[in-house]
Amino acid sequence: MGSWWSIRYIRRRQEIVGTFMRHGLGYLLQRFGLAGTMQLSTRQLMNGSYEAAEYLLADNLRQAMVELGPTFIKLGQMLSTRPDMLPPPYIEALETLQDKVEPLPYELVLKQLINEIGHPELVFEEFDPQPLAAASIGQVHRARLKSGEEVIIKIQRPGIEKKVESDLEILKRLARISEKRSNEARRIGIAAMIEEYSRLLLRELDYAREARNTERVYNNFKDDTRVVIPQVYWEYTTPRVLTQEFIAGVKLSDIEEIDRRGWSRRKISRLGTEVFLSQILLHGFFQADPHPGNMLVVDEDKIAFIDFGEIGYLTERRLIYLGELLLSLNKGDIYKAMATLQDIGIIDKLTDTDDFYEDFVDLVKNVSSTSIGNLDMRKIRKDYLELAYRYQLRMPAYLTALMKALITVEGVGKKLDPDFNFSEVARPLAMKVYTERMKPANAYKYFQGKYYQDVRPLRKIPSHLNALLNTAEEGRLTINMKIEFTGKTNRKLTQLASRVSASLIITGVLIGSALIIQTNHSAEVEKYAYLGVIGFGMALILLVVFFLASLRS
Repeated sequence: MGSWWSIRYIRRRQEIVGTFMRHGLGYLLQRFGLAGTMQLSTRQLMNGSYEAAEYLLADNLRQAMVELGPTFIKLGQMLSTRPDMLPPPYIEALETLQDKVEPLPYELVLKQLINEIGHPELVFEEFDPQPLAAASIGQVHRARLKSGEEVIIKIQRPGIEKKVESDLEILKRLARISEKRSNEARRIGIAAMIEEYSRLLLRELDYAREARNTERVYNNFKDDTRVVIPQVYWEYTTPRVLTQEFIAGVKLSDIEEIDRRGWSRRKISRLGTEVFLSQILLHGFFQADPHPGNMLVVDEDKIAFIDFGEIGYLTERRLIYLGELLLSLNKGDIYKAMATLQDIGIIDKLTDTDDFYEDFVDLVKNVSSTSIGNLDMRKIRKDYLELAYRYQLRMPAYLTALMKALITVEGVGKKLDPDFNFSEVARPLAMKVYTERMKPANAYKYFQGKYYQDVRPLRKIPSHLNALLNTAEEGRLTINMKIEFTGKTNRKLTQLASRVSASLIITGVLIGSALIIQTNHSAEVEKYAYLGVIGFGMALILLVVFFLASLRS
């Protein structure tokens, strides 16, 4: 299996390793126990990798990910949500990853359309062969249906699934090797992380899933006249082609065009923020990667959201935890805030809570000493990333995506209106949500959920305890223990086993040579007796060398 893997993927594996080396990132391979995957000549390039400035290496990592294609671009975007793995400069660099590429030749676009929904001349009244945008996974074209509706068609690149699956196989294998050789990789759980990443990326390749996401958001806002969500045309949608309504609008970042049309920037910034917060607080289903390109201004009273390939999901429990955390921070109740962090799963039993408490207090004081309107969200986020890396806090992906989304929305709001106050928009909506959740029907629903999740399972404790005692009484109780050694201890044990083996071999040669020398031989055998003397002498020399080496170590 190992040799087949090496032969099948050797060229791509060498390309991956070579790309990392060219960008001065060999130290990362060494850090995660993958130095053995490099050729000897390549390993020499690792010298000096540690010397470069951290921000420069972070940008090099971003460039390497772009060069290696869609699988690694998406991996980089996912790593940007893991501040426990990488220092803040790396997180910030990976968040800027974009995958703009040259458009597909029209012949390949045509072939993909024919395979999925039929020839464009039979399906559309008009089809623009020039794409509106192109990325490494797919590209977007504009068209008009026979029935007259203006649509956009998102077309997946032919063969991208096989390429991504091949890269994922390589990553999975490297992750397993890494966990065998690196304690840090085992601590992070890199193999499980890559498995989860593979699952998410393969889901993202399914355009039918993106269509379902879009339809869900469409239904969430169907009664809100301020919001426009594109309608999906299912008869022209497959896992590789997505057809949805074309929405004419101005990008939220196109301030010049907004001003030219005489629209109020302040009004638009408040509207965009309020609607996006509604996705989070009211529906718990939001764009995980919002940017000015997928938020369009239809007019100053109406805003559109497009592109729901990446979605964040907040359950009722997650929303309550977030509410408790924000409320405790607002009141300066550090202990309650830390307890909520434990409930969320950010702090675990391995975290040094005393040291963390001191740093967390500093962060909270920094927030509470600044007036709400003047909060620097980017500075707060930078402090939080440094804290997460220092204590290796496992931030849930939904929480990191949420913070990134909120900072993006706040940044767009301030660009439109320098006096924009995020809290002025957020506070009334948060109070509305809080009041809604305190209604008897919703409170009953919450406590009912808590009962089934936390209280009802306690009924099984007596029966489980009885079964445990019976098993122990009958002598059938077994305890499984798993002992893991550090890398240093493993090396010492291997060294010890090697020395024991060497000493046994040397002893055997000494005894065998002595027997050859001492035993009476026939005349024919006698002439080879000198071999015993040579063997005895060599064994004696090896014994002295072995003894001196043991003393030095």
